[in-house]
Amino acid sequence: MSELPAEYHARKVRRPHIALRRTIRPQEMFALVGGFALYGLLLYTVSANYGLVIDFFVVSALVFLLYPFRHEIVSRRVMQLGVGTFLLWLCITLMGVLFPFIAAFIIAYILSPMVLWFQRRGIPRWSTSVTVVLIIIGGYVLIGFYVIPPVIDEINNLWTAAQAMLRDANKLLEKDRLTEQLTRLGIPKKQAQELVVNQILPQLKGLGLWLANSLIEVVKNLTTVLEGVFNLIAIPVLALYMMLDFERLRGFVRRVLLRDNKRYVHLVRRTDHIISNYLRGILTTSSIVAVLATTTLVLFDVPYAVVIGILTGVCNFIPTIGMFMNLGIAMVFYLFAPGDFWMHTLITTGMIGGLHALNAYLIEPNIIGESVGLHPVVMIASLFVFAHFFGFFGLVVAVPITAVMVMLLREWYQRSVALRSPSGHLSG
Repeated sequence: MSELPAEYHARKVRRPHIALRRTIRPQEMFALVGGFALYGLLLYTVSANYGLVIDFFVVSALVFLLYPFRHEIVSRRVMQLGVGTFLLWLCITLMGVLFPFIAAFIIAYILSPMVLWFQRRGIPRWSTSVTVVLIIIGGYVLIGFYVIPPVIDEINNLWTAAQAMLRDANKLLEKDRLTEQLTRLGIPKKQAQELVVNQILPQLKGLGLWLANSLIEVVKNLTTVLEGVFNLIAIPVLALYMMLDFERLRGFVRRVLLRDNKRYVHLVRRTDHIISNYLRGILTTSSIVAVLATTTLVLFDVPYAVVIGILTGVCNFIPTIGMFMNLGIAMVFYLFAPGDFWMHTLITTGMIGGLHALNAYLIEPNIIGESVGLHPVVMIASLFVFAHFFGFFGLVVAVPITAVMVMLLREWYQRSVALRSPSGHLSG
């Protein structure tokens, strides 16, 4: 009787799910069915927003049912999925309350390598952390004295111009630059007037009414203002404590949550590398772009230079699509500004295009280093998908999250290929 080839035994060992199906116990099958049912119920209660008590009860029942079988891979995965879903829903629900903690964690996360670098050179960790907090407070002071006043003045000027523009619709129709600009584009005057009256003016009036109501609500709601001030004070204080204990937090995640599992630690380190490089790089490059844009617009005496310059830095967080959004918003501002609309638009277009090229070929390669490894089509598709579900916040986080997802898919593919190879050894 011939012996079976070694590949057969290797493949048999590398397929534990077959043995799991054959040796599964009735009580475990009952627990798995109940666990999946409870997870489905958890998804329903979360989506229907039944409240914290119901969701907590469901996830507790799921853990109680599956915990005796936690050593089995399927039971453990269902339990982890349920707890993870509940924690994610809880964080989203408490986003407003957790904002200062999230902002402080991001600051500590971005600056922790610098603090560790100084610590390795003999400078105490507390000293560097206190210095960082003082720099943040100094940034508050500089922004309060040199950035906020001109921004408020430009927003007031824009608001005054918009009110004057919307005050008299009949007069606006005769003299407004909107009709004139549409006529220059080849649209007949009568059709341009109808377009302004029936389409553009109602949208502008609705926008003006929304802005007015928003300002009134902010002024009335003193609690919101005080909460914002408290958050600004709490963020550097929380960041100080997080920077002091950030390495302990890393150790806790590695030892307790990941249990020093080499594969999980490797994946978390890869994820940390992608996100940290992207965050530090994009914050630095966006700040540089905002300063250069504001300086350029001020030198060319373009109206609303500070607001549009800051907007340019914010839109730099959004690859490719951001510069078109930036130009579109700037053109809307110029409709209310004195001076030549087309000249302002031409200067802004040249500024945005020049800064985009400078950022893409000089600033980002030297600051961010290697790219996140996304194909341009995948990057643009991720922007649309995340924007659809999460709005502007989705546009900001689309690239790093998609990069992490692509990395995990590549790791999974490489592992699956390695498991199917005759040697059975994992590559990388």
